[in-house]
Amino acid sequence: MPTTPPASRVLVAAVTGAATTAYYATPDLIRSRTARGWAKAGCAAVVAAAAVPDLRKARADASARRVRREQEARRAASTAEPPEEPVGLRDALDGMSPRARVVVGATAAALVAGSVAMTVAGERWIFRRGEVRRAAGRSWPHTRAAVVWGLVSAGMLLVPDPPEEQDATGA
Repeated sequence: MPTTPPASRVLVAAVTGAATTAYYATPDLIRSRTARGWAKAGCAAVVAAAAVPDLRKARADASARRVRREQEARRAASTAEPPEEPVGLRDALDGMSPRARVVVGATAAALVAGSVAMTVAGERWIFRRGEVRRAAGRSWPHTRAAVVWGLVSAGMLLVPDPPEEQDATGA
């Protein structure tokens, strides 16, 4: 059953969509490459700032889950039942050999580098497509695609979060 997203989520989606549209439309609005770079940095900062409330909520939720797990572990210890604790990232890394840690770190670094490279390639492709449309004489060649990117980014933020799994107590 579909639910209406909270107003705060709609506001974040609207701000993110508008900032994303402005980010990709800057070549039509600002001719100076330096000024365009600063404008894009400002748009990126707006998107990051819009995400802060969700990040704080996620952090608080994670903290509450950790406290709940610790309380369950204490209860299980008092009843002599072994707790069913999920293995966390820190626990997993502590249980690895130094060589395995290096492999995991190198893999993570390679994934980040690949992500950055793909992002740069995608940004350049989007810009080149706009310039091809400009050369073909189209008006607002970057802005038309920018509106689509803005709508996609806003729409993705309105997709409902998956329901959280409930523990054995149903809480």
